[in-house]
Amino acid sequence: MKFTELSDSELEVMEVLWEKDEPMSFGELLDYFNVHTEKNWKKQTLNTFLFRMQQKNSLQIIADGRYKQYIPAMTKEEYLMEESKAFLNKNYQGSIVKMFAAFSGGDALGKDEIGELKRLLEEWEKE
Repeated sequence: MKFTELSDSELEVMEVLWEKDEPMSFGELLDYFNVHTEKNWKKQTLNTFLFRMQQKNSLQIIADGRYKQYIPAMTKEEYLMEESKAFLNKNYQGSIVKMFAAFSGGDALGKDEIGELKRLLEEWEKE
């Protein structure tokens, strides 16, 4: 299944669901955004985000009688891992070496940074 990045607003919904760590109803989500944030989203706005998130396979719906409950289809860690892979592939042809080179900006790395990179590479080599 292809990873599809979430919009900023969709990610905000996911953050609430990850934090709550239990299914939430449409009304609970709408109340959260209208009470705890300055979003003041209309029902249709939230409904659009939830529909798109379901289409992106990032959200699951649990039928609870005539109401729906929403839960994340992936953990926050899984999402961040997939988002990082997509970023690496899109911007650096999947090459972590190219990414490190770009992030250094051509500047020499310090001893601590080099040591940390070596430690990371050694860990990867053991896997």
